[in-house]
Amino acid sequence: MTLASPSAASRKRNVLYTKRLIDLAHNLGGRVLVWGSPRSRDIPRGVAFRRGYSWLVDLLKASGALADTRGVKIAIEPINRFESTIIHNAREALSLVREANRRSLGIVYDTFHTSLEEASFTDPILLAGEQLAAVHVSDCNRKIPGKGHIDFVPIFAALKKVRYSGYVTLESIVSADYRRDLVSGRRYLERLIN
Repeated sequence: MTLASPSAASRKRNVLYTKRLIDLAHNLGGRVLVWGSPRSRDIPRGVAFRRGYSWLVDLLKASGALADTRGVKIAIEPINRFESTIIHNAREALSLVREANRRSLGIVYDTFHTSLEEASFTDPILLAGEQLAAVHVSDCNRKIPGKGHIDFVPIFAALKKVRYSGYVTLESIVSADYRRDLVSGRRYLERLIN
């Protein structure tokens, strides 16, 4: 799937598909759809950046209109420059949110991508404020928090400061003893959240 496809028919199918996902999330009681998938949202070669970007805005406006009525957030995830050609930091994600101008749009804060693209772990949270719709956590090496060198204490202090009350998703690579890793990760996060 190429969201900024040069084909008008493909772009129309992408909007319909996104709307089906919104309805599915709504019917299942889901509150947030993460708009990540770097390859899908990259602007294809041969497409001028502004043109491709405007197609992404059009998709978000159209699908965001439905999401507004369904109570589902579309959370745009900044993804590092090694994995995506577009939307690398909180400021860029917020710019896209503003341009699409739907109340159902927000952004994702991901500690791994933040470690590669931002000068601060807390500034993106404070910048996003109420636009923060989802949080993904892993350490700098994508392992369970506490298995690398990210200091999560100020991150969770910033989340509390902006009164973030949404999901915190453990998005980590686990070892062969995944149960131990998951229990360890959960305990680590619970200490920070409480």
